[in-house]
Amino acid sequence: MHQVLTMKTKTVYSFGPDRVYAGPVALDESDLSPADEGEVWLIPGNCLAAEPPPAVEGKRYFAAANGLWIQEDIPVPQRPVEPTAPQPSDEEPVAIEPEPREPTPEERAAALRDGVQKHLDLTAASYGYDDISTAVTYAEEPAVPRFQAQGRAFRAWRSRVWDFCYSLQDKVAAGQIGEPTLEQLLPMLPVCDFIAFQVVPVQESDQPLLTAGSPSE
Repeated sequence: MHQVLTMKTKTVYSFGPDRVYAGPVALDESDLSPADEGEVWLIPGNCLAAEPPPAVEGKRYFAAANGLWIQEDIPVPQRPVEPTAPQPSDEEPVAIEPEPREPTPEERAAALRDGVQKHLDLTAASYGYDDISTAVTYAEEPAVPRFQAQGRAFRAWRSRVWDFCYSLQDKVAAGQIGEPTLEQLLPMLPVCDFIAFQVVPVQESDQPLLTAGSPSE
């Protein structure tokens, strides 16, 4: 009998330039790392290894920097306003169409800051917090070491992210680099370093752990 060779495959999950989930992608043996022993897959930069949760009506999934998928509402397009019938008059006014204008540098910078803030909040939400501000409040609360460690990590990460953004803004203003889009900026941001603030538990407990959200939940 001839032995049937089975090709190794792996499914990863892709996202578009807006980091919104696009669909599964099948890798084959050509995507295995030739430099590593064992089965080490070379995952494309626009893909995550983690599978997104099942689809929910009215929701979509956003690829966070920590390798997880975050659920958010699908934007609802606004319905166009129905034009009203023109009123009879002796002279019909001439409608003047406003000329389209480019956003100012200040408006573009504000839009980038809003996008970075959303990225911080969504990443904190993936760990069970309401937003980044809520996560940071646990940094000085020693009652639960695990929450305090996460709070300190998020606080340090938030500072590094904004320091990077304002340094980048100064370089753009000086003409040293071009102005990035939000899609280009997000992968450039520092990653939250939880390892530096890792807490080693003193002993195992049979009690279930609370999620890292609001303690009252």
